[in-house]
Amino acid sequence: MKFDFDRNAKIKILLIVAVLIAAPYFAPFAIDFIILADFMGLEALLVFLFAYSRSARAVIQVRISEFKSSISATAQLVAELHIFKPHVYATHATVSTVLAVFACSIFLACVVWLPVMVMSMRYIS
Repeated sequence: MKFDFDRNAKIKILLIVAVLIAAPYFAPFAIDFIILADFMGLEALLVFLFAYSRSARAVIQVRISEFKSSISATAQLVAELHIFKPHVYATHATVSTVLAVFACSIFLACVVWLPVMVMSMRYIS
């Protein structure tokens, strides 16, 4: 069964799907979007979206700043963990290298694991 939609029907269907996706963010204006697209056309809808995008942009900026602050707080907490202290990390790197030597080939341990651990230890301390 094939549906033949004209250009206006495709635009209206696309706008309805976009409104359903964006409804949690623009809930008070969802019905207005559909009415504007139907009666006034796509140009009026775009003007309406640009007029109300300033408040949405402010909300997005607040959420991004909250996300950045939570990421920096998490990174600070992780950096203060006992495992990242130089003497603990050196012991852990040594034991991990010895285990890698016994668990896999010596070539793999020397070529892959040891340089990564040494470089990581330089950056942390």
